[in-house]
Amino acid sequence: MTIPMVPPAPPQRPPLPDRLTALAALAAATALIRVAPLRFTLTTARLAKRAARHPATAPEAARLLAARDWAGQFFPGRAACLEMSLAAFLAVCLRGHAVDWCIGCRFDPCESHAWIEADKEPVCEPQVPDRPFHLTLRV
Repeated sequence: MTIPMVPPAPPQRPPLPDRLTALAALAAATALIRVAPLRFTLTTARLAKRAARHPATAPEAARLLAARDWAGQFFPGRAACLEMSLAAFLAVCLRGHAVDWCIGCRFDPCESHAWIEADKEPVCEPQVPDRPFHLTLRV
């Protein structure tokens, strides 16, 4: 008996404005995280959020997260959750919406993580109810 293997469907390519926004946001986030002091990065994030006109919904944020993931495939180095979450945060802000950029940790084992939230809920993050992340910083 053989079981036919079906390859996963390739992800849909985001619209051009979202792709361009995500590429710019990923470049800016990488530069901020790797070169600038943390206080400058946080100030930049606060100013970007303040310039946003209205809060983003979870579907709007998820759409730009997909564009950020698309842009990430062209990134020549390693980008962890801090760079990727800041890139998503900046992409949403560049489109005139506001989300929260969150950094947190959990214990046993000790882990840190960064993510974005819309309406006080994590966007496109796996739920682990027995080991939640404790919020350390919200912008």
